[in-house]
Amino acid sequence: MLKSYYEILNITPEATKEEIKKQFKKLVKMYHPDINSSFEAEEIFKQINKAAQILLDDEKRKNYDALRNVNKEIYKSQKIYKKYSSGYTFSDLFSKKEKEKEKEIINGKDITVNIEIDYQEAILGTTRTINITHSSICPKCEGHKFANGQKCTYCNGLGEKIQNKKITVKIPPSIKNKTKLRLKEEGQKGINGGKNGNLYVIVNVINQKDLKIENNTVYYDAFISPYTAILGGNITVPTLWGEAVIKIPPLTKTNQSFKLIDVGVLNEKTKKKGDEIVRILIQIPSKITSEEYHLYEQLKEINSKKKNAKYIY
Repeated sequence: MLKSYYEILNITPEATKEEIKKQFKKLVKMYHPDINSSFEAEEIFKQINKAAQILLDDEKRKNYDALRNVNKEIYKSQKIYKKYSSGYTFSDLFSKKEKEKEKEIINGKDITVNIEIDYQEAILGTTRTINITHSSICPKCEGHKFANGQKCTYCNGLGEKIQNKKITVKIPPSIKNKTKLRLKEEGQKGINGGKNGNLYVIVNVINQKDLKIENNTVYYDAFISPYTAILGGNITVPTLWGEAVIKIPPLTKTNQSFKLIDVGVLNEKTKKKGDEIVRILIQIPSKITSEEYHLYEQLKEINSKKKNAKYIY
């Protein structure tokens, strides 16, 4: 049932021009599309403008009131005045298209959000919980924003009910950067029986520079000190599945590689994991103490006498 211009502006038929202007400005601040981003803001704003144009023009308002009274008498004569006394309608003042729009089945809009995961999560799969704001038509005013000539108290005149919802998104293993996941009907609610929109989650993969992946094999560069390379020792390296310890043998050379079995990327078809190749790089310190300097001097001197030296390795 379409409302009268007085109901649209939420004023009485006896309202003065000043009262109409004041109420019009108030409603503009509430329903202007630049301020109110709800799905009905634009339509309500058009109705407010149209009502104000008629009621602020003396001649147009006079003719409008005359038509309103004629309709009132028609309803009385048909003994249905009581049924429609809460708000008069005027078919000659509203197009057929506008009437049909109220009953139009409208599908809900889609929602798109972006999330970030690191490279390891992209390989192994993970989950993310996101907050989604849902809007649905107000069950009391049915989206009209007014009830019984007054601003709807249930939705505070918004015409819709806003709800926040937490949704857990499952991110599958081996996902690629910018992949768009669809969660069916988790978008905005439909109107008049329309389908809900979908929720689209765009997955942004942040590069993890330490680990490089080719097919199912992981590559990692491990930096060790000169004395570790000479004497040997244990080092800890990252893998996709946690940390692993590698035993570095004495006299390890730079660019020497070690293989870690079954800690690479999981092959979804074969259900087998690849390997990880760890390349050793000897890192020269940028600064040394005077004591270290003297020790290196001694090593240099010893090295010059290697001709008759005895080796332990």
